[in-house]
Amino acid sequence: MASVRARLLSWPVLVGIAVAAVLVGVLVQRSSGEDLTAADKAFVKVCRDHGGTAELAPGSGDYVKDARDCTIDYGGESYEMYAVHPEGFSEREAADAHAACTKQAAQERRDPEDGRTPKTFTWHPRSGICEKSR
Repeated sequence: MASVRARLLSWPVLVGIAVAAVLVGVLVQRSSGEDLTAADKAFVKVCRDHGGTAELAPGSGDYVKDARDCTIDYGGESYEMYAVHPEGFSEREAADAHAACTKQAAQERRDPEDGRTPKTFTWHPRSGICEKSR
């Protein structure tokens, strides 16, 4: 009987391993979003360009905008990036979020949430996120 190593290195086994690797590669490529709509692809690209992680719910597409989420983590917290759209990064929504961040920080300085130490707020222009410290 041939040794196990000799059997594993035989050409039929090597061909089988190569075919399995190709199949796994095709399956991974299929599950990685190659069958996304144009709007989903645009959303994922804009999200990644701004440092976020896109998540698409089943059935998302051109008419199901609420099925898309773009999140980013700062300081152990996850924040949703509302300024990310398939049409691009909304400078208007980011500006609104920046203004809200400034107001929130001023409110926190006047009247701290815990009554003692005011939290700090950090504006991240690339993602359009107002990070609240702990």
